[in-house]
Amino acid sequence: MVNQLLGSLLLLTISLTTYAQKVQVDGRKKINGTNLYVKILGEGEPLLVVHGGPGLNQSYFMPHMNALAKKYKLIFYDQRASGQSALPSPDSVSLSFFVNDIEAIRKEIGADKINLFAHSWGAIPATSYAISYSQHVQTLIFCNPVPLSKEFDQEMRNAQLSKVTSEDSTSRAMIVGSPAFRKGDGDAYKKLLLLSFRNAFYLPQHFNELNVNVPSNYVEASKILYTGLAPDLAHYNYYDQLKSLSFPVLIIHGEADAIPLAASRKLQRSLPHSSLQVFSKSGHFAFIDEPRKFTKEISGFLHKH
Repeated sequence: MVNQLLGSLLLLTISLTTYAQKVQVDGRKKINGTNLYVKILGEGEPLLVVHGGPGLNQSYFMPHMNALAKKYKLIFYDQRASGQSALPSPDSVSLSFFVNDIEAIRKEIGADKINLFAHSWGAIPATSYAISYSQHVQTLIFCNPVPLSKEFDQEMRNAQLSKVTSEDSTSRAMIVGSPAFRKGDGDAYKKLLLLSFRNAFYLPQHFNELNVNVPSNYVEASKILYTGLAPDLAHYNYYDQLKSLSFPVLIIHGEADAIPLAASRKLQRSLPHSSLQVFSKSGHFAFIDEPRKFTKEISGFLHKH
């Protein structure tokens, strides 16, 4: 189904009739006018994974999604101006470009309909895609989704602040004040990113299982990314638009997440064909806190639909 990747050239052609073939793809692909990093693992029905952020990349899913790759073809990609994807021009970064990137990937893999998996902030581009291209969505899975409006922002900030320790504050001050951070060193920014997730787990020791790759151009990429997305993220509310969606939706919510359960319940009420699964022993990364339950719920959902 997919030709082998040679060097930096990614030759990616997938047809609906050959999904069962096992593949390993890892590299950049020209998609929607930019070079996006694409990684495909596993075999079976395809599941397109939309990572969180903005500014993170697909690396933090590894190796935690490997169990799903035994049953499904997982299609990971780094969003534009993120991870190993190329730096586009600032005027080609907006939510509409993110949506069209997903559509271009769908066309690239030759699927009439796709299953979407969106984690955290990935819920926003995935929801935008689902609204714009609902005819091409088979199912949608939200994992610890951010709220789809700004109404829960203060509640989330309060929950996050309540978990910050004096040690966290000291560590943050040391990182931000370091010469490496001021020079834009990738390792320094990685430490800061990881620090922001230290309290995002049900069990503190699970923090050590979170892997985040930070590219050397992270600072430059972040400037482009946040400048381009700023107008889209200033004000948004998708809930009313969700009521017309007819495909099945699964919502996974970690009870220990700073994102309030009320936000996921509102999301469920707004979607006519949705179910909400609350993971009582998970924080913001359910696939790390409760990996077996995570795999079981998603496999059962996809098998059913």
